[in-house]
Amino acid sequence: MMTGRAVQMPLFETPLRALADVHTSKRGEHERTGVYAWHPYYAGYAEQFVADVLSILAKPGDLILDPWNGSGTTTLVAQRKGIRSIGVEINPVMTSHAHAKNLRFPSLADDLLTEAQHLTTIARHLANERPARLGDIADWVHHEPLRGLLALRDAIQKEIADRPEPGFVSPIICREAKNALYPPAKRAFFFSALFQVLRKVGKFSRGSNPTWLVLDEQDTTTPMDAVFTLFLGTVKSMLADLELAAWDTEEIADYWVMTGDSRALHLTNESVNLIVTSPPYCTRIDYAFSTKPELLLLGNEESGVDALRRATMGAPVVADKGIVPQEVWGQTCNDFLDAVAQHPSKASKSYYLPTYLQYFRDAELSLREIKRVLKDSGQAVIVVQSSYYKDIELPLGDIYIQMSNRLGFDAEIARRETVRQHMAHVNTRSRRYVKDKVYCEDVVLLCR
Repeated sequence: MMTGRAVQMPLFETPLRALADVHTSKRGEHERTGVYAWHPYYAGYAEQFVADVLSILAKPGDLILDPWNGSGTTTLVAQRKGIRSIGVEINPVMTSHAHAKNLRFPSLADDLLTEAQHLTTIARHLANERPARLGDIADWVHHEPLRGLLALRDAIQKEIADRPEPGFVSPIICREAKNALYPPAKRAFFFSALFQVLRKVGKFSRGSNPTWLVLDEQDTTTPMDAVFTLFLGTVKSMLADLELAAWDTEEIADYWVMTGDSRALHLTNESVNLIVTSPPYCTRIDYAFSTKPELLLLGNEESGVDALRRATMGAPVVADKGIVPQEVWGQTCNDFLDAVAQHPSKASKSYYLPTYLQYFRDAELSLREIKRVLKDSGQAVIVVQSSYYKDIELPLGDIYIQMSNRLGFDAEIARRETVRQHMAHVNTRSRRYVKDKVYCEDVVLLCR
């Protein structure tokens, strides 16, 4: 049963019907290789889905926004179609990966390879001149390869300018964003390469939960010179991946990928035509922890990583126990929260309930920001998935509809499909509560 009020406006009904037939948002196997293999990212939706949405809703001259940009699919597809776009992502590691994928091959290929060779030369000098301050990253990488990684990091920061590249964003970005991180594309490209090398030489691996990392007690290590060789090889491989990228147009569209928060977007009022995005799915995935080694390599300490975890929407960290349910969240949401609070399972009220309250507080703040930055009659396409707490179903699509309607949007579920692969399947013990659970992925359409 689809939730939401009936909308009679032709402006809304036409795209609502068209979106019912878009390509599935689930990634295929081909979207786990090439540029997609640059980073281990559990979440993400299919390029073809974004392409279909843009074909239906985007018009020439539009500006597209993804406020949960993640691995950068929305900005990548928009760039390939010659449509202006901005991606906002709270995790600076993913900002670098996403921005790097937007580089157009082959115009920069020779320059990037030459600069990569120059960076390794500088890094060798830096590694031999002075010992680097290791910091908390030393727990994740053996000393010898870490010297090479830190030298490469310092070389990138020293040699690649960190000032924003000129573009269309200046009248759109708010003044409050002056201290936000805007990595230029070249710097993002080299950091993406550096992060991939870190994954090859670090003493950690992914656990059964694809977003959780486990320290390995391994004795083998990588020589420092091999780190520089791996860096050059990674750059060459990334350039080969970019060469295979398919571009629908020769026109180079303006785009920007920036580090920011969906709850407080650094964008001016009514500056965006269309939003295509997928927020966290309320399954308590720890996206920040999944990039902890990279964050530490950037110079963050443990406290900085913890602060990012607490700021990330949907994280399994209780950062605020003072949140209470709000009427604007809708009846379905508040019924779910009541059921969690009354559930007899251990820690339901003390831990799980606060994490859900944080999520819906953040969802409301983000939807308010989406409404603020959308132009009059602007639209947003949001992909979410349902889940369960123990035996209590969490119909997230229905909740987004009710919350959006109460915030003044015209909102409806445009497409619903059953999901076979779900993050909840990682925890096999959850199956004892409800057998044969059915999960739904919803494409939600909002019209301002």
